[in-house]
Amino acid sequence: MAKTDLEYAKEEAIRQYAKRVESAAQIEHIENQKLPAGSDMYYYCGACGVATEVLPENYLFTPYKLCSQCQGLKEQGWLEDAQRSIRS
Repeated sequence: MAKTDLEYAKEEAIRQYAKRVESAAQIEHIENQKLPAGSDMYYYCGACGVATEVLPENYLFTPYKLCSQCQGLKEQGWLEDAQRSIRS
């Protein structure tokens, strides 16, 4: 049975997720609690680990929990599959 365009899209999105996880593992994450008072705060995607935002310490709104690509995976219902794919 031939794959559908959606199945190909899902496979590609999961491959890209794996690349983001690999890239994020190579980058040193900044620990906000070690920065001086008044410094910008660094936020990272809770799924893949890439940087999502750098915001002022006194920023009022909640920062994004996921990068736009992982948010797209979540909206499609593919994020758990992507996470499982790198664990196996």
